[in-house]
Amino acid sequence: AKIVGGTKHWLAMPTQDTGGWTFENLVKRFGNVAWRFSDVHGEMMTLHTYNKYISTVEGQTDDSPLAIYDAEFGDDDSPTSVLLGEYEVPTCFSPDLFDLAISSHDGNAENEDSRPPYRWILIGPERSGTGLHVDPLWTNAWVTVIQGLKRWLLFPPCTPPEEIGMIEGQPQISSSIWFRNYYEKVTSPDWPKEWRPVDVLQHPGETVFVPNGWPHLVLNLKLTVAVTHNYAAEFGPFERMWREVATDEPKFARRWYAGMLTNRPDLAERVHIYHGKAIANGEDWALTFGDVSE
Repeated sequence: AKIVGGTKHWLAMPTQDTGGWTFENLVKRFGNVAWRFSDVHGEMMTLHTYNKYISTVEGQTDDSPLAIYDAEFGDDDSPTSVLLGEYEVPTCFSPDLFDLAISSHDGNAENEDSRPPYRWILIGPERSGTGLHVDPLWTNAWVTVIQGLKRWLLFPPCTPPEEIGMIEGQPQISSSIWFRNYYEKVTSPDWPKEWRPVDVLQHPGETVFVPNGWPHLVLNLKLTVAVTHNYAAEFGPFERMWREVATDEPKFARRWYAGMLTNRPDLAERVHIYHGKAIANGEDWALTFGDVSE
């Protein structure tokens, strides 16, 4: 779904009165701040340096230019944390169930009370983007464009991954290369109707909703600045989401379950029943995690 009208009061949106989050203004405000390119590795670059990169021949001709994916812009110790006050989660989205997670008190693990990355500022030039993927932990997501233009394709969850280039064990195909190699195939009259993608062109001020489990890719058609959140919703396959969290983020899963016991016992009961059945059936993920009450 594409949602309009949800950013009227955002200071992040460029207007005649405020500069907003145009790339030019972000460089002026935070040009000397190092921004992240990934949650997986630690590579960082200041916006001043990044601005030079996207102006070079490499930045203007690369099939998949470097793009900023900064999940730590809102951290308390970040000089960019002020940006949290310049936008808000659109009210049409349900509360984030991950907020239920309680704090740990043993004091032994670094960042023990952190949650999985869930909010990002995205900055990238033309031809950059995100290759085909399914969002982690079976979460939903929303993405709002502040500046620029994004092209999306979202596939129904029933689509066979290998038919659209999501092949296990092989590197992710960059979005610009994917459009070149696969777009005609998935939009041809011969492509099965039940696998047909949702094709979206996203302009500034528009928000795209990404349902959990939907493979999708994004291509920036212009220099683009956007903000995105992933969130856990009780609507949809909640038990599937629990399995994903218990498998990939077991420490967080225990704090999340403890929070459910206190604030949402109805959800805790669903987890207890589902997890207990999985253990009884000998499912590896549940046996590895152990009893939810431990």
